[in-house]
Amino acid sequence: MKATRVTLLRTPIALLALFVLASALPGSAQDGVWEVRRAQATDQKDEWTQMGRIPAWEVTISPGEPATIEIGGDEEGAFRGFVLIGRRWRVPGDLPPVLRMALKYQTYCAMNSEAMPRSGNAMLALITPERWEQFALKPEAAERWNGKVDGTGVLAAFPIHEGLDDVTQWREWRSGNMTPRLRSLVGQEVVLAIVWWAAHFCEEWARFTSPEVQEMTEDDLDRELFAEFDLERPELAPVKLAVEAEDLQAAREAMAQHLRTREYPVGPNLSPDGSQRGIKTADEIVDHVFRFVGCPPTKIEGDIRWNEDPHNYDQWAIAFNRHTHWVTLGRAYAATGDEKYAREFVAQLNSWISAMPVHIGAHWVQGPFFESGKNPLTLDAGIRMAHSWWPAYYYFKDSPNFDVNSQVRMLRSFRDHALYLMNRRHFRPTSNWGAMETNGLLHIAVMLPEFREAGTWLETARDRLVEALKAQVYPDGAQIELAPGYHGVTLANFVQSLQVAQRNGIDLPPEFVAGLEKMFECWLAISAPDFRTPQLNDSGRSGITGWLAQGLKLFPEREDFEYAASVRRQGKAPGKTSWLLPYAGWAVMRSGWRADDIYLHFDTGPFGAGHQHEDKLSLLVYAGGKMILTEGGNYAYDSSDWRRYILSTRAHNTVMVDGREQSRRRLHDTFVQWEPEQRRWITNDDLDYAEGVYDSGYGTGGELQVTHTRQVVFVKPDYWIVVDTLTPGDDAEHEYEAMFHLDAEEAAIDEETQTVTVEHDGGGFRIAPLAGHPFDVEIVQGQTEPTVQGWLPTGKHNVLRPIPTAIYRWRATGPSVMAYALVPRESRAPWAVSSTRSIPSGVSSALVGEITLAGGGKDLIIRRAEDDPTPLEGPVDTDAELAFVRLGADGKVSHLLQIGGAKTSLRTTP
Repeated sequence: MKATRVTLLRTPIALLALFVLASALPGSAQDGVWEVRRAQATDQKDEWTQMGRIPAWEVTISPGEPATIEIGGDEEGAFRGFVLIGRRWRVPGDLPPVLRMALKYQTYCAMNSEAMPRSGNAMLALITPERWEQFALKPEAAERWNGKVDGTGVLAAFPIHEGLDDVTQWREWRSGNMTPRLRSLVGQEVVLAIVWWAAHFCEEWARFTSPEVQEMTEDDLDRELFAEFDLERPELAPVKLAVEAEDLQAAREAMAQHLRTREYPVGPNLSPDGSQRGIKTADEIVDHVFRFVGCPPTKIEGDIRWNEDPHNYDQWAIAFNRHTHWVTLGRAYAATGDEKYAREFVAQLNSWISAMPVHIGAHWVQGPFFESGKNPLTLDAGIRMAHSWWPAYYYFKDSPNFDVNSQVRMLRSFRDHALYLMNRRHFRPTSNWGAMETNGLLHIAVMLPEFREAGTWLETARDRLVEALKAQVYPDGAQIELAPGYHGVTLANFVQSLQVAQRNGIDLPPEFVAGLEKMFECWLAISAPDFRTPQLNDSGRSGITGWLAQGLKLFPEREDFEYAASVRRQGKAPGKTSWLLPYAGWAVMRSGWRADDIYLHFDTGPFGAGHQHEDKLSLLVYAGGKMILTEGGNYAYDSSDWRRYILSTRAHNTVMVDGREQSRRRLHDTFVQWEPEQRRWITNDDLDYAEGVYDSGYGTGGELQVTHTRQVVFVKPDYWIVVDTLTPGDDAEHEYEAMFHLDAEEAAIDEETQTVTVEHDGGGFRIAPLAGHPFDVEIVQGQTEPTVQGWLPTGKHNVLRPIPTAIYRWRATGPSVMAYALVPRESRAPWAVSSTRSIPSGVSSALVGEITLAGGGKDLIIRRAEDDPTPLEGPVDTDAELAFVRLGADGKVSHLLQIGGAKTSLRTTP
């Protein structure tokens, strides 16, 4: 193999010959001279500075072969902050395809605990000379710096080490390709600096050696690639012969021929799409017209720039870089054989690889390389490797336009992605990202066994699948972000991991496979009568029949999965209609499993690990063929007023206090709860009962302490009673607003009873209030001032439609109770409830309500404060916290529910 060309910082004096003590360096960096600078961290406290907790480490650049930079002399742990060791370098005008930095390093931190993990972060930074001069020469003069690419002369940064472990033996490091980042700096002088940061008051030190800038051609990169293959594999014998003969082009051709013709591993299932719509979409892509994330069709003129953001919406650019549109091209190619689709794919593939890394917006960096100060889109690396790149490769592998060099470039990028995903600090087991990252890594490991490292990649991916399942799926099967759409993302990637393994005869851990059953069951449990999930947190409504068909393949004994997968044509309905998922805190009450049954979802659980809305105790009701009591659902991930509305309490069917919203986002202990809250839950043939409590405060800082207790009774099969008790932590008067978002064209208020009614094609829905105190109701629809209220997203970016929102308001001092009968009605059928009224109870903090049934008889609901033993007036004598009594037309009790207390009886027959 030919030696890789290395340019030592492009100076006439070799870097390794420049050894000087840091203390002897002059005040400005010169060619051939390293200089040391200092900075404080932004979290530095004045008292620490006064104590001498400053970046005063000794820095020595020692003579020797190779050169070594040592940072130390702080065995007592007195120092803290940044040390920067840099020198001037002029960016060459003839940039090679790949320019990267390489070095070896060690770093150590004596402190490591769960509360205080190791520090000792290191990175390579490109800094303007002007900004470099602003960093302090002396530790005591060091000013604060955020350590990031910050728009003040720090041009780029490449992480070397992020403090997760100690490195006490030399570890090799090389940056990703710096050429794309340097194109705008051609001919300019910059300072190339090694930056080390330590934060703890303990012994910390670092060493760096052999820093060099390496110029590499495409040939150099391919030589490096072929060194990573297990050339002793019999099927790679032609590749080995070509490599040994130093015939690089013959090696490329042999490798491409092997990959095109091999029978194992088994590739993805490919499906052509010659439909009019499929061809039209593929032709648009060839013409650089793209459709992503609900935005209108968008044409990119000229050459593709992979950080295009034509809608000022970074999710568009993120979706662009996932390359799912390459699969669309492949399906059209498979159907037609038209080489224009192959030519477009190959052009985009080479364009994207050359563009890496792609900087998206102010925060994101896309690709198999990282930059300090940017959020790496590691999930997209997983998506490309599992969902788009392998299908694209197999669609086009035999095309004459998919030339050998392009195939090898793609192969090189596959390996770059593997190394990127293998890095432990880039794995997020507690997020749906972790499932996507691991799925991508597993696909590379399974599909490229020719790499010597493939076995390690495979074992790592197997272990991470189990870790991610345990870390992000509750025992009740719900994914901890508590957004059904992201439950689906995690489940899809888990299932796809299982499929690629099974297709290639690779076993995955049995505990991983078994854990998927509960995830399928969770979706069945929460699905509405149309077999779609509720729109919770950052989720729209998604169908589950296809999912349950996959679940049935894995768990063929589950007849309830078959029932849903076949849309009730086969299998058996689940053995229960109503369901509580205790960890997710989701209570589902339904009248049955038919398409025309009614359904309520009640959210009593934790905030969620991500994608959260301030929506605790919110309700959803499905009746008459639609989710009639709806909520804001999901909206684009931007910073608009629409997005703030969707996240807010006022976009959900719960209660606000004094105009203030719930405030769980600030409380991380509310996000995930591996010990579920103790909630009373009752389900039988006649009644369901569920309850939940919100007590985390209202207002930005949770400064308003009011406890909201919500209790729901399902009077089967007709209607629900919702009882809200608001208990403030002070003696002040408060205003309460209970919101009900209705998916209808309009809503009407009965001026006498304050009942709100909507009619729609599938029937009707009514909210009939019960209260022992004055209240009023307002319908808000399509409001933007003073706040956004009464809107529902359409699924298109920046497009919502107005919907009526009923808002019940009342004022109270001390505990207060408000109740509602939620009554659905089938089309042209009579209402199950004919009237409601409140009966004086003699206690201001209690409620006695009477609900008259259209078929005869009455239902009584009684709610009292838990700590108030005062007897209530009215037809029922009870010491229960909540009691429900049904009286038949004959005046006899037919249904009784008692929560708390020991007795409930009739005083007289009403």
